[in-house]
Amino acid sequence: MAGSDPTGVKQNAFVEANGYAREVVERGFRLRPRTIGLFAVFGVFVPTMIYRGAVMDFDANDARYGRPRKKFL
Repeated sequence: MAGSDPTGVKQNAFVEANGYAREVVERGFRLRPRTIGLFAVFGVFVPTMIYRGAVMDFDANDARYGRPRKKFL
């Protein structure tokens, strides 16, 4: 009985490998120019563009309905 799987569920090798890789990401991470670029794009540029798009939409709706423009940040 010791060491056997009591549930009878088969492990998926891909899921197990992916889970292990996510647990040890600090060993495999390397700070390279590409990594810095990805951080700049997805950590700064994309959120900024989403924010600016939302503010532009608010401003357009304020102008359409004759309300005063709101100040964000």
